[in-house]
Amino acid sequence: GKEQKQLASELARKGVTKEQAMRVKQLYEQQNNVNASNATGTDVNESRLREEMKENTSDMLEDHPSTQDLARSNQVFGRNIFNTRNLTFEPSVNIATPLYYRLGPGDEVIIDIWAASQNTIRQQISPDGTINIQKIGPVNLNGLTISEANDYLKKTLNKIYNGLNNTNDPTSAIRLTLGSIRPIQINVMGEVVQPGTYSLSSFSTVFHALYRAGGVSDIGSLRNVQLVRNGKNIATIDVYQFIMKGNIQDDIRLQEGDVVIVPAYDILVKVDGKVKRPMRFEMKKDESLSTLISYAGGFDADAYTRSLRVVRQNGQEYEVNTVKDLDYSVYKMRNGDVVTAEAILNRFINKLEIRGAVYRPGIYQLNGKLNTVRELVNEAQGLTGDAFLNRAVLYRQREDLTTEVIPVDIKAIMDGTSQNIILVKNDILYIPSIHDLEDRGDVVIHGEVAKPDSYPYADNMTLEDLIIQAGGLREAAS
Repeated sequence: GKEQKQLASELARKGVTKEQAMRVKQLYEQQNNVNASNATGTDVNESRLREEMKENTSDMLEDHPSTQDLARSNQVFGRNIFNTRNLTFEPSVNIATPLYYRLGPGDEVIIDIWAASQNTIRQQISPDGTINIQKIGPVNLNGLTISEANDYLKKTLNKIYNGLNNTNDPTSAIRLTLGSIRPIQINVMGEVVQPGTYSLSSFSTVFHALYRAGGVSDIGSLRNVQLVRNGKNIATIDVYQFIMKGNIQDDIRLQEGDVVIVPAYDILVKVDGKVKRPMRFEMKKDESLSTLISYAGGFDADAYTRSLRVVRQNGQEYEVNTVKDLDYSVYKMRNGDVVTAEAILNRFINKLEIRGAVYRPGIYQLNGKLNTVRELVNEAQGLTGDAFLNRAVLYRQREDLTTEVIPVDIKAIMDGTSQNIILVKNDILYIPSIHDLEDRGDVVIHGEVAKPDSYPYADNMTLEDLIIQAGGLREAAS
């Protein structure tokens, strides 16, 4: 009915599959059939059924990966770097003019002349690449860097400003800087979210162009971005070098007419399990399994690092490869590989445990100095006063993982009158308290007392003591 639909809806929201939900439904229907055949105990059975369903559902949800974990494991590392608002790669205009900046039409230049001669010339470079200087005429600055333009203007303006070219004792000085910078038009093509033509600042770089294009698409490459200038491929950009090492050498400054091309990826590999970044990574053809693990941030603390499982497609079917740690650096990755790092075994190689009537019950290390019953009791600060000395119990795990019980005469061992027992890993020594073994029972008081109830019996207990525990007599008591 309605309750089943609500339960199914909630299970679906929490990630439970249809198959798992059907198992819960079958359990529910089986229990209903049993209840229908029993005329009594219906409420009890329904209550038990609800508890069983909760337990089964809880187990399923615990085994089922969370939606967040699944989403992250399917993400491609670095792909969101160009579509976040907090990282635009937008160039700053509040910086000193770079000496390697190449001038072009639309740039505003400021030429300052001082010392024996003083003047300031402020002009925008014309579409033909020139500025017009009085008494000299057109001066072509197109394509020159700031440094080259300064040297060129010294020679050119020396005709009207004496001393500019005198390197030994100049009587005048000149400096060219940028006033405002021109926009440039570039094209972003290939596997990006919004391919097209973009007008950018002439200080812009490849990374800013990728940001303006919305980042790479689901099949776009971050490792093989091409920069084409004047029909020639002048650079191949690997974005991982920036993400992993902060290396910005590949973030090349753009020029008018540049084309940024993002091809499809070649190799995409998934790594999951006990690594710090379980997700997908784009790999190059010559990169190995050890490189993949470094991209994933390395192993978790509880990872089994001596081997990794690689599931690979061979063109017809899947195959499983177990790669040993010595081969990580030579095992090359292929497109579609799924690498899994398993956890270490959930067991101890040197654990001892002591429970019960000792001052410090707990877990201890099995070693050369602590490997007998007497040493373990002494390490736990000895027996408490209520320890039952006639018999203790030692639980030991056999080779087949079954448990055997070994009786221990704890008093004789501690006194040295009985042979000490050698301990092995995972032994659990239980020393009972005398209070655990005695059943003193309860006494019941009811009637005209404040708190009628049952109370634990104690030695030398009197009726008056019991009445006091029950809160005393009421006024109606006789």
